[in-house]
Amino acid sequence: MKTEFIILKEAALTNNCPECYSNDGMVLSFKQEKLKSKLIVKTKKEIIESIECGKCETKIYPGQWTIDIERVYDYHKKTIKSKPSSVKFTGLFYTIIALILVLIGFGYIYLFQPELLGLH
Repeated sequence: MKTEFIILKEAALTNNCPECYSNDGMVLSFKQEKLKSKLIVKTKKEIIESIECGKCETKIYPGQWTIDIERVYDYHKKTIKSKPSSVKFTGLFYTIIALILVLIGFGYIYLFQPELLGLH
């Protein structure tokens, strides 16, 4: 399965980075995971949230957040709207199901009504 992410929201933060103390380059992002295969596309319900500093290229974990970062995080979290979790089937899935049904139909006719196929 191939994993993709749906970006629900990305916001630039002006708070100081707890690692390099820079006040520019921090990005708060909210993403939702989408798994794709040849037969199905599944969107997960969970929201993945992260804060990264672009200047020192560090991921900022919740234990490192300051009170100001928590306030900004809480504000942005209230504004996001997640996509509902779902499972969608691809065209290949429906094609395989149709072929199976056609084969079952021909098998039934062949076994129980061969005169319809001119085999009697």
